[in-house]
Amino acid sequence: MEANRKVLTTARRLVIKLGSNVVAKPNGKINAALIRRLAGEIAALNADGKEIILISSGAVRVGSARLGRPARPDDLPARQAAATVGQSELVAAYRSAFARHELPLGQILLTQADIADARRYLHLRNTLSTLRDLGVVPLLNENDPVGIRGVEIGENDRLAALVAAKVEADLVVLLSDVEGFFTSDPRQDPTAELIHEVTRLTPQLRDRATGPGSGGRGGMRSKLDAARAAMKSGVYLVIVRGSLQNALGRVLAGEEIGTLFVPEAAKLRSRKRWLGFAFTPKGRVIVDDGARRALMERGSSLLPAGVREVGGEFRQGDAVSVVARGEEIARGLVNYSSDEVRAMRGCHSSEIAERIGYRNFDEVIHRDNLVVLASE
Repeated sequence: MEANRKVLTTARRLVIKLGSNVVAKPNGKINAALIRRLAGEIAALNADGKEIILISSGAVRVGSARLGRPARPDDLPARQAAATVGQSELVAAYRSAFARHELPLGQILLTQADIADARRYLHLRNTLSTLRDLGVVPLLNENDPVGIRGVEIGENDRLAALVAAKVEADLVVLLSDVEGFFTSDPRQDPTAELIHEVTRLTPQLRDRATGPGSGGRGGMRSKLDAARAAMKSGVYLVIVRGSLQNALGRVLAGEEIGTLFVPEAAKLRSRKRWLGFAFTPKGRVIVDDGARRALMERGSSLLPAGVREVGGEFRQGDAVSVVARGEEIARGLVNYSSDEVRAMRGCHSSEIAERIGYRNFDEVIHRDNLVVLASE
């Protein structure tokens, strides 16, 4: 445990994500004092040669408060309207805070299409590299005002892990309103204990995660999803309370605060990372144990013989989750629609044309378009 914390002292490129409950007070007002303090910490890290990328939540909450609306509007248009107001107010607060340290700020708003398109994803890396060379602190967020329900990036925790993988960051720091990842929800269980280090995300650990927190889309489940993406990409990730004095400096000094997620020894190649985490799955393909072993142990393609059930509706080329024993074990780009996969489930590849009228592929998902996410 101590050795892994020591590694953080050498981290040079960081992605720092600030949660809604960190940047905004319960009434939705911007916590300007905390943003100013964090800007000071980041300026000190920048002066020490660290490369910082910021990702900030809170636009919808701040905008809703400014408009006198509920903190979390249920309908998409109201949420998008609130985001347009909140984003401008947050950028103003960040710009003012960093101006005290003579650091320019550059905002980048992203959509799911930017992440899922390989060329746009490459341009993102190039833009971030140029901003770094110019001494600009990048501030990223999902472009909520133009987001479409069902194809949103989803949570900024996930965005932080995706960006970290793309720029080959050393560390992701999720600044939250909780101390870290606990054995159970500390808001409901007084006996909950902080888990200081996670080296493998088991289904049992994931079952302990709670859902969305107050006023945000995230919560511990989204943080564990981000941790899985980071660990598979060879990036360390820490969840720590954002209100702690000098939280960033203490993490980088190797102090045992928050929860540290340690990356796997063998990280995914760039294309596999993109396949595994850049897309929002449109549905699920549930497979039997034989297919599970073939995917996880032999790196095989997913054949229709191993498919037992299909969940959701998807088209050819969409991303889907591959599920076995109740756990997502892989993701990939499917060769057939959901109705076609339902019709061919359990059959041999030679029987596909009999089931659906044609056969363009022998596989439901070819191994080149599939990434295994679970580990034994």
